[in-house]
Amino acid sequence: MLKKVFKLFVLLSFPLILSACGGGGGGAAGGGVGTGTITACSDTGTAYQTSEYYYGGVASADSPLQKICASSAYARGATGDGIQVAVVDTGVYASHSDINANMVTAVTGSDTVNSDNNPNDDDGHGSHVAGIIAAEKNNSYMHGVAYDADIYAFKALNSSGAGSDTTLGNALGLIENIAAIDIINNSWGTNADCSSASACRALGTTIYDNWEDLSQLATPKISVFAAGNDGESQPSAECQTMVYNSDINAVSVCVVATSHYAGSSYYVADGALASFSNKCGKVSAYCIAAPGDYIYSLTKTVSSYTFESGTSMAAPMVSGGLALIMQEFSSLTPAQVVSRLLTTANDSGEYSQTSIYGHGMMNLNAATAAVGSLQTINGNNLLDDPNTSYNDLVNNSFTSSAAFSNALNSALNGQTMEVYDSFDRANFKVEVDSFFTSGSYTSQNTIENHIARLQPKTKNKETNKNLYGNFTVETNGNYIESSIFQSTGNFLALGYNQSTNSFENAVDPLSSFFNDSNFGNNYLVNPYFNTGSGQDYFMSFNNNSSFGFDTFTNANGNDLGLSFNLNPLSSSEEGMENAGDLQIVFGANYEQNKFLNSTSTGVFSTGDLSNTNFTGIKYKKNLGDDFTFVGSGFAGYTYIDKAADSYIDSSTPLLTSSFSLGLAKANFLKEDQRIGFFVNQPQRVEDGSLNLRVPTSSDRDRTVTYSNLNVDLEPDARQINYDIIFNKTITESSNLSANLTHVQNGDHSNNSKNQNFFSLFYKKTF
Repeated sequence: MLKKVFKLFVLLSFPLILSACGGGGGGAAGGGVGTGTITACSDTGTAYQTSEYYYGGVASADSPLQKICASSAYARGATGDGIQVAVVDTGVYASHSDINANMVTAVTGSDTVNSDNNPNDDDGHGSHVAGIIAAEKNNSYMHGVAYDADIYAFKALNSSGAGSDTTLGNALGLIENIAAIDIINNSWGTNADCSSASACRALGTTIYDNWEDLSQLATPKISVFAAGNDGESQPSAECQTMVYNSDINAVSVCVVATSHYAGSSYYVADGALASFSNKCGKVSAYCIAAPGDYIYSLTKTVSSYTFESGTSMAAPMVSGGLALIMQEFSSLTPAQVVSRLLTTANDSGEYSQTSIYGHGMMNLNAATAAVGSLQTINGNNLLDDPNTSYNDLVNNSFTSSAAFSNALNSALNGQTMEVYDSFDRANFKVEVDSFFTSGSYTSQNTIENHIARLQPKTKNKETNKNLYGNFTVETNGNYIESSIFQSTGNFLALGYNQSTNSFENAVDPLSSFFNDSNFGNNYLVNPYFNTGSGQDYFMSFNNNSSFGFDTFTNANGNDLGLSFNLNPLSSSEEGMENAGDLQIVFGANYEQNKFLNSTSTGVFSTGDLSNTNFTGIKYKKNLGDDFTFVGSGFAGYTYIDKAADSYIDSSTPLLTSSFSLGLAKANFLKEDQRIGFFVNQPQRVEDGSLNLRVPTSSDRDRTVTYSNLNVDLEPDARQINYDIIFNKTITESSNLSANLTHVQNGDHSNNSKNQNFFSLFYKKTF
């Protein structure tokens, strides 16, 4: 509304100009306007770049919304929903079909010009401004920056677009008492200079005092002012007031206008300051740029639209942008919302000229993204408490055991939690399961690993015997893969990556079929003494075959295990005095900062001493000369230790189980042929749950709310491995082996496809 620059209103005894900033005067922008490179933000929300989004454009792919990258904010869920914006102007035509759904019922006294309750627009300026902020996204012409925001209309400018200290100040006074209002758009200003707080106040005491009161509320209201349309180096008096009042400047923004249409008479360069716009000048610390030349929006007539130019049009662009930021980040105070808007503006190239553009061009992509690093909070409820600490996201993790990874993934699927930007603690939503990595029994089920089970051992194995006992070591190059020392009389055994349990070492029939590949060759071992870390240590004490003790640890000492082994049925075969036909096991395992081989860091950490009490049984029976039956089963209760500040808040004991059954036959069909059939269930949680207490919301008081996620850790299926193994000695120098494996419900998940492997291996030595 370019004519408005000529409409003056003289207040009482001093020449104060208060008018709608809807149009530009004559002054051409000087200085460096248009001399720098115009840089664009990244407008990434393609799904939101509809015909309404581009309707305000006057050339292909050219829209004021595009210039501020609003679609990127929409893609993150920011639409202004729930944010209340007051438009202090000529009123708003509330029945316009493109904004009526977003209008709030007029409040008492909202027409301060006529002293009534009907802030209807009799000029058109206010309706145009309101549409830029919150015209609906309804597939009709255009939509506003914050198309789901709510609009409060206040008529403080008359039908000529002019107002007074009284009408405008009284409108601000009314807003002070309406708690719901978050942002105030002021597309009007005073064409005057002031150099101190008192001088600025003298230009309009009612406006100043009520504005200051708005800024000092427990939850201040954000004020957005148009810079003015006089082509001058300094903005309006209201903008200059921001320099001299710290309460006001913390929650206020001054807005200059840029052009995007070469056909406009105010165009200097695409994206550069419009020729009518005042510059930021001394207000640069509180100033930002936004499109304001040739902007398409509503009129005061039903379903009618028009193009208008002025910083009056740029200011509501910013008010809408602030509404998006405020909705997106419920944890930010109004002052932090303003700070984020200014900090994230595009200040490169042309926009680096602070005296012209202040912080630069508004960039809603950057404003709704993380400024610093995203972090988890340590469990405190207060974002700014000195005792509150934070961890970068990469320092928080949980790698779950395959015993319950399926159940954990199912429970956490679709669950979200809050994390916080290190810049201002703006709250972001992330998927809880993004911190969790699933352990897997079946990840090693590859063709290469399957056939490798049948290959003869390639490691060098050396055995030394002396007065104290036997020492056997297996090496792979210069690397010791495993070793075991067994004392004379077999009283003491020490092992590295090698179980020292006499039963396991003496009766494991799989060793007759497979090499020592980890893939499927741990069917009979104690699952609570098996981390698979590659640096496990074992020690056993045995007493005359009737009972013994096993101990276990790993290289870093995070695991400590002790078991008592009772051998009520024992035999002495092939010189193995402590080989038992039946072994009953009772024991406990202690894990530091983990449980059931599940490791975690940061806010998902467990305590120093989770423990598992377990029992097991192993049995071997020779059925005649050719058949051997073996079986083992383990069950345990795990008690998870809670760590300070961990999101793992509580848990019930976890009951786990595993079992193996096998039958092997020698002389199968022919002599020197062996066959075996084995069934195995890897460790699985049978019962138990844990409760995650995670941050899920936060408010402008900087208080965090936590919610409980109860996770049942019993998987929805049971993995069963079936193995048929065949071995034939053809000659002294040749051997044939075959293995058929079927894996059902891999990783205890009924969504897993069954796996089937068949391997055939023939070896001949020359």
